[in-house]
Amino acid sequence: MQRGMTRGLVGLLVIAGLTLIISVPALALDKRVAENPLLRFPGYAKPTVADDTACTVGNVHNRITNSTVEKATGTNDWTILMGDDALELPSMRWQTPSNYAAINDYLYFASFRVGIGEKLVHFSTDTSDPIEVISSNSDTTAVSLFDAYWHISDQSPLVGSGDKINVLAHCRSYAWSESYRDDFIIYDFWFKNLNDSALAPVYMGLHADCDISVPEGGSGAQAYSRDDLPNYYRDDVTHEFISFMFDGDNPNVAGDDIGGNKIPKECQGFIGSRLLYCPPTIGGTVPGIQSGHGWWDWNSDPGTDPDWMRLMKDGLWLAPPPSVHDYRFLQKMGPFEIPANDSVRVVYAFGVGEGLDGLRANLEWANQLFQHSQDPEFGYRWLGPSAPPSPTFTLVEPGDRQVNLEWDSAAESAADPATGDLDFEGYRLWRKTGASGGWTMLLESDLVNDIGLNTGIIHSYVDRDVVNGFQYFYAITAYDRGNPAEDIESFESGRSGAVNVEPGRIVGTIDAAKSGPHAVPNPFVLTSPVGFGFDPSNTNPSQERIMFVNLPANADAKVTIFSLTGDKIIELPKQFAETVVNWDLITKSRQKIVAGVYLFVVESNAEGFEDFIGKFMVVR
Repeated sequence: MQRGMTRGLVGLLVIAGLTLIISVPALALDKRVAENPLLRFPGYAKPTVADDTACTVGNVHNRITNSTVEKATGTNDWTILMGDDALELPSMRWQTPSNYAAINDYLYFASFRVGIGEKLVHFSTDTSDPIEVISSNSDTTAVSLFDAYWHISDQSPLVGSGDKINVLAHCRSYAWSESYRDDFIIYDFWFKNLNDSALAPVYMGLHADCDISVPEGGSGAQAYSRDDLPNYYRDDVTHEFISFMFDGDNPNVAGDDIGGNKIPKECQGFIGSRLLYCPPTIGGTVPGIQSGHGWWDWNSDPGTDPDWMRLMKDGLWLAPPPSVHDYRFLQKMGPFEIPANDSVRVVYAFGVGEGLDGLRANLEWANQLFQHSQDPEFGYRWLGPSAPPSPTFTLVEPGDRQVNLEWDSAAESAADPATGDLDFEGYRLWRKTGASGGWTMLLESDLVNDIGLNTGIIHSYVDRDVVNGFQYFYAITAYDRGNPAEDIESFESGRSGAVNVEPGRIVGTIDAAKSGPHAVPNPFVLTSPVGFGFDPSNTNPSQERIMFVNLPANADAKVTIFSLTGDKIIELPKQFAETVVNWDLITKSRQKIVAGVYLFVVESNAEGFEDFIGKFMVVR
């Protein structure tokens, strides 16, 4: 619960990633210490307004923000925040079970704190870059399906000189949609010391105010937040460190309801964060060691910098509390040293799973991805099992009531980037009518083996189920065979390389034109069939369309529109090779034509062609 106000969120998954890089020979050999993104950062303060975005690509959705202010209360925490305490955007919203997918928030809000001595770093929103979001669907430089990037520092005039420690943070988050990695979000933070002297000892901590979970409810106000328990999992040998929280008991429901008592269970998830990387502590040589785990109830929130620093520095691993309540947990790190004008990094996976075993299994996938996060050629990669690359169309040929398609075979010899296996299984050809239509699979072609349909591989297709003049989009995807032994499903590549085709564009002859140019549709009605109207743009918002067809090919021609009284509406030139002219029903004076009957005149220099006069009707 948040300081007596209505709470909205329950902690789900966030991955706060921060990695410290220190000029120590042992670290220089650590492949997980990636190239520092701050080394070439051009500036430390770029004023902007608070910026929010919602990460919704996987099974857990969360608000990503550069704001340091709690939305529900307006309290400025001067730190990096995660989640949405006002419930306007998802806040570690687990999509399991689907009955509660729209409201199943596990997090009120979380924060990442950095401090030295008795003072916290006071990050300020007005120094932040706007959040940049890119996706692997459309950008080859993206790490995941949802990459978010931003900077923030304490170099604001709003931060008093006595509170400035001079630290710049570079923040990244990553999320995916494949089933083995869709239950967590990665947070990867770098912190740069802007001073000419070292900062030490530096302590850090991920604080999470989790409420498990909103739909569980109960008969009392905020009942869902008062029946939770915090705990931790610690393995000093394998370096598996997780701080987590779960539903303990609803005081308004008789009996033990751990995991919820409804069918399906609404709060069966355990929310937690796993430390994936941090530098060795001062005097240490081993990276990735959590220094403690703490918790407190809603009435004991730290109020000052010294209060926070006392909790972050104490090194205690607190056993779980004796009874359920509205708790927060603190995952602790440090002490570290940040050399002068150098940076450190910490990486977290923050996620949800069914029970502790489910949470551990999900976050272990995050750890495996991190172990493969550095590619010698491309840098950040976070490599995991993934689909083969989408094939490239080598022929897209529109014809008369048909479209001929061919594609290459590169996907068949592409190795999985994580395993190195040649696991290609087949192709799927997809089509949609119009830009806003839904995708329909036209073809599935796979290898002949002990998997799938065993149709045999083909690289061409003729689509004869099309109408001339309509707009169609085609995408060819490749998929692999998956790995049932590891509970990894088959992966299919994306449809981002779709091509746009309009059959019947270059068909027809002089004889066809002689048989009669005409308008399509006639009469024109207000609603065009899907795929026939124009896609609106900033320069032309009209979606209406009439085609004048059966015009002579390979000849100059024009179509002129007149009212019945002989007023010239517009003149439409035809491209030399085309047999159609399109019109958006906008006049030469940029006005939409009204309902009525209109004349059109076709003139051409084609041999044997005589000027043609026709008419069409517009119904509104």
